[in-house]
Amino acid sequence: MDIVALSQVSSQDLERVFQQEIQCWQDELFWDYQPAVSVIKQYISSRILSGWAIKTNSGALSGYSYYVISEPVAYIGNLYVQSECATAAAYAELLNKILHSLSNGSRIRRIESQIFAFNCDLVPLFEEHEFTAIKRHFLFLPLDQPQEGKDLQIQPNFRVCGWENKFFLPVADVICNSYQGSTDFKLCHDYQSREGCIRFLNNLVKHPGCGTFSPQTSYIVLDSEEQVCGVLLTSKISPDTGMIPQISVRNDCQGKGIGSFLLRTYFKDARESGLERITLSVSEANEGACRLYTRLGFQKTRDFHAFVRNF
Repeated sequence: MDIVALSQVSSQDLERVFQQEIQCWQDELFWDYQPAVSVIKQYISSRILSGWAIKTNSGALSGYSYYVISEPVAYIGNLYVQSECATAAAYAELLNKILHSLSNGSRIRRIESQIFAFNCDLVPLFEEHEFTAIKRHFLFLPLDQPQEGKDLQIQPNFRVCGWENKFFLPVADVICNSYQGSTDFKLCHDYQSREGCIRFLNNLVKHPGCGTFSPQTSYIVLDSEEQVCGVLLTSKISPDTGMIPQISVRNDCQGKGIGSFLLRTYFKDARESGLERITLSVSEANEGACRLYTRLGFQKTRDFHAFVRNF
């Protein structure tokens, strides 16, 4: 087994690896990962993606990793090894190579990663390097099951409207506000500042990392002063599967049923649009959200982890 830089390989050499990984995402997460892989291929072909690939004794490639730096944070975007070669040692080699590369960046103060480990337990490998592992659940809601018989109503001092680009900055502010003091505050560096939440929101609506943004089923809640106080953003991760990558309610408006109303509104509209299921992810430590999603009928499809290390 040899480790080579992504800059020394072609995307075609990784095609078998990509195809197996795409199948894993589809089979286990209902997620069409092809658009994300297409972007990765473009970056590899342009020689602008930092990372490593595993070369077997026969010369074939059996796995890859990549990372992105946005100082002071480095993001490990992926580690994947074909199942027939998926040993802890192979994954450790890819991770160690990335961490060694990042150790040369004196301005890196934090490393983050959220990876679906389809064929290897990555927790011990990250914990060996002093990462904190945050357990998360990937949930899905079948839309063919009966829903609780509740009318869609919201308190009269709130008003719901559809997504418009003019709400971009106020929505970023609500996202930032909602994470202050929450269990997920330490999960993502972007959650910890207004600038970071603007960057997070921009990535969500413009890039395929969380599926293709669906503005037609994304909703804004305005308070009595016409200020944004709640938001539910949705995307499509496959033709028949929707996703909720973000739901936030301003701290002073929490506990008023806004989140439940937004969710039920999306369930209704998603069902009418022909979707078969809805997915989302939630941290295990966010007990209130976990209870809500269970009550609404969500089921767990698998666990995964976010990894964080501060310097």
